Amino acid sequence: MRRTLMLLLLIILSALLIASRFYPKVERIEVSGMTHFSKEELLALANLAPQDPLVWVNRWRLRNLMANPWIYKARIIRHWPDTVSLTVWERQAVATDGVQTYALDGTVLPNVAEEVKEGLVRIEGWGNDRSREALELVQLLAEYDLKVISYSPDGFDLRLAETTVFTPSLAALKEHWAGFVSQQGSKISVYPWGVSVKP
Repeated sequence: MRRTLMLLLLIILSALLIASRFYPKVERIEVSGMTHFSKEELLALANLAPQDPLVWVNRWRLRNLMANPWIYKARIIRHWPDTVSLTVWERQAVATDGVQTYALDGTVLPNVAEEVKEGLVRIEGWGNDRSREALELVQLLAEYDLKVISYSPDGFDLRLAETTVFTPSLAALKEHWAGFVSQQGSKISVYPWGVSVKP
């Protein structure tokens, strides 16, 4: 009796699995959050299309989308009986060294147009790579119209719209942040012991 029930249950589950490939179907796909990609490009990356089996649409299908460096996060929601919502959070290009273009988290973003690169913070330097710290400076100085970050073993030379700043490190600038903010429009040097200003 128990074996018969198990067999019957297996048959029912198999039938439901097969049926789920035919009903319900995806009739509408809503996409939001994209700026770099078009809707069609996102759907291709996500392997989503109308008439896909609704119950087979899940996060596993987004693996190719999530592998794309432009995609920071994605969420997919099924709405019974026939709609799928795909929301993406894209990384934004914030800085370039002239060859590679970076998001704030250090991800290298491919296929950035030259006209877009021209509006990004320029990172240049020599010695040990300090690009990670430079990107943190980009984030810290986001509202100060940062143009160029030049790094060396001695520290960072920062060119803002109306101010030039030298700091030996991100930590030193954070420590003397109040001094930096109060001296806008000057040539500022940040040292472990304080802030020096030249007209």
